[in-house]
Amino acid sequence: MNKKEDMFNRLVENAFDFLRVAIDDLNNDRPKYSVIHFYAAVELFIKARLMAEHWSLVVVKEADWSKFIRGDFKSVALTEAAKKLEKIVGSKLSKEELEIFEKVGEHRNKMVHFFHVAHIDNHDKEKADIVKEQLTAWYFLHKKLSGQWKDVFSPWSIRINDINESLKRFTKFLIVVFEKLSPEIEKLKHQGFLFRVCPSCKFEAQKHDTGQNIVYKSECMVCGLSEQCLQIKCPDCGKLVFFENEGFSTCENEDCGKKFEPNELAAILTDDDAAYRAAKDGDDESGNCSDCDGYHTVIKTEDDLYTCTCCFGTFGKLEHCDWCYDLNTGDMSHSGIFGCNYCEGLVGSHKDD
Repeated sequence: MNKKEDMFNRLVENAFDFLRVAIDDLNNDRPKYSVIHFYAAVELFIKARLMAEHWSLVVVKEADWSKFIRGDFKSVALTEAAKKLEKIVGSKLSKEELEIFEKVGEHRNKMVHFFHVAHIDNHDKEKADIVKEQLTAWYFLHKKLSGQWKDVFSPWSIRINDINESLKRFTKFLIVVFEKLSPEIEKLKHQGFLFRVCPSCKFEAQKHDTGQNIVYKSECMVCGLSEQCLQIKCPDCGKLVFFENEGFSTCENEDCGKKFEPNELAAILTDDDAAYRAAKDGDDESGNCSDCDGYHTVIKTEDDLYTCTCCFGTFGKLEHCDWCYDLNTGDMSHSGIFGCNYCEGLVGSHKDD
């Protein structure tokens, strides 16, 4: 093992240590220290993902390898790390992910630099809020570690699953919250809203709209988990299929089990006749996503917005690349020179000359 691998492994192990201590703190009624240690773990995992790309991305100013291996440097904070993940690594944090991580960070700062009411005795509600926050933050972090970042963190898959099982036990703090909300949830069900089991807190409290074929925001009434969702009727069996934050899903009908991917979802949501008429009239109907590199995954949905069926980003318009003329989200003003996500523009066409 070389020095870079050794330092990366130590960084990941340090993140797991902070997570373990954060869980112990909650078990032993030390919410103040749980917040501090939990946020440290979140930052360390994000820095580890940056370091997996290149060690210099973790450094705030000029990168110096000799100083780096001595630990003589200032590392990036969450906001700067998120920018580097998006601009350099190409693995951005979603709006929902960044918001919940920042929220944990705000509470951590209160703990360290002032005080937080959750540390005062008999503040059960505030303690329950901390549990909600950490369950939601872990839900998003767990999806990264075991999904998009799986190749980087696969050696720790058993540890990740163990942490996941440990955090599930803290739903006991939210039972009272769920019981108080149950009458309201039943009332909303009678009004036609759908409720599903929340993937974060595991209570049947995730509220869904009934509209199909458009992206909407679901919210858990217990833990507050908010997700970009979409539902369609399965073309094979007619059962509702739910998509959460991305265009991958499986029909829950045991006799069906059809699997969906973004490009197939885009095809299902596109009305062929409407697309033909729009193309004939010069209206833009589909394109590429500059946020997630989805190829022809951005379509016009029934609410007249453009939605990426891969990352569920929503956009007001598409623009033509000035070099390849493909439609894309984002600013294409310099695309003739530098291209878009799927072409190299004028500069790229002459790079071998």
